Amino acid sequence: MENLSKMIRTAIKMEEEGIDFYQEAAEKTSHPFGKKMFLSFVEDEKRHLTVLRSILAGFKFSDFDRFFEEKTPKEKIKTVFREVKNEIRERIAANPDELEALKIGMDMESKSVEFYQGALEKTQDSHQKAFFRRLIEEEKEHYELLQNTHSYLEDSGDWFLWEEKGLLDGG
Repeated sequence: MENLSKMIRTAIKMEEEGIDFYQEAAEKTSHPFGKKMFLSFVEDEKRHLTVLRSILAGFKFSDFDRFFEEKTPKEKIKTVFREVKNEIRERIAANPDELEALKIGMDMESKSVEFYQGALEKTQDSHQKAFFRRLIEEEKEHYELLQNTHSYLEDSGDWFLWEEKGLLDGG
């Protein structure tokens, strides 16, 4: 692959920026589900970062099969949704900052997908291809969750109604 080290360094920077952004978004979000959703994304991005740093340090792509044994972002969010659903029943309006954070997150995830898609297209190695496909899948799931949440909150303006809709289950 053309300059793998440079590509991995760029990916590391993107993941670090994602961690910082989602951490700040979690701190500013008023609803427990929103907080937990963003914190779940922080954990996903940290996992990506750990693997990317390990690759830069010389580990082989084939050593990371266990990295993908975790639940997908969508599966984790369904678990978070179930946990929070019983925690709080009050109606909390989504504020403009939360809606903007969702839009920024969508933009970041879209750029990540595009970047990893480019990396996938440049490699011939089957382990690297599998690695980049999984990163693409996870970043696409983040995007879809952010987009669905944004669309629903923009229409209803209400976190509680979003929970009741069961959007994550295709509801």
